[in-house]
Amino acid sequence: MQNISTKMTKRMQALVAEVEADAYARGRADARKELLEVLSARGARTPSPKISGARRDKKTQPGNRGAGGRKRAPRGSVPRFVERVLRDHPGSTVQEILDRAATDPERSIKLPSIRNELHSGRKQGKYESNARRWSLSGAGPGTTDGGDASPSDTSSERDAGESRGTLGLFS
Repeated sequence: MQNISTKMTKRMQALVAEVEADAYARGRADARKELLEVLSARGARTPSPKISGARRDKKTQPGNRGAGGRKRAPRGSVPRFVERVLRDHPGSTVQEILDRAATDPERSIKLPSIRNELHSGRKQGKYESNARRWSLSGAGPGTTDGGDASPSDTSSERDAGESRGTLGLFS
């Protein structure tokens, strides 16, 4: 009886190995075919999809598109935009900041990106929040935070710093 089960086990193992080898060969052939298609498409000039009627996959569409095919904002534009709006309009809500987008790159900025920038900037000390209204932090030089320093004090400090920098260079 043990002899029959050993023969059956070996036969089953041989069949499984054969099926696995066939599947591996098919996968390898498919991968090779796809690779050759990609390489031949890059090397040869093909007519644009509009002319040939071919469809492009979402992955190969030109432009910097995010999830859902939307155009993404350029790198670094969110902090610049938020700082500009808060400099010009302190005490703005997140929606008010978004509504002040003036250019196409600024209009491509999404609400969650502004929220992320504000919350990470608050941790870094760049922004302050009071009752869901955001402003630039008063800790940086040149900002008016309503503190003890008068405008004449800050301008005299700036002038003193400039004169110290030029004395050593041009004297």
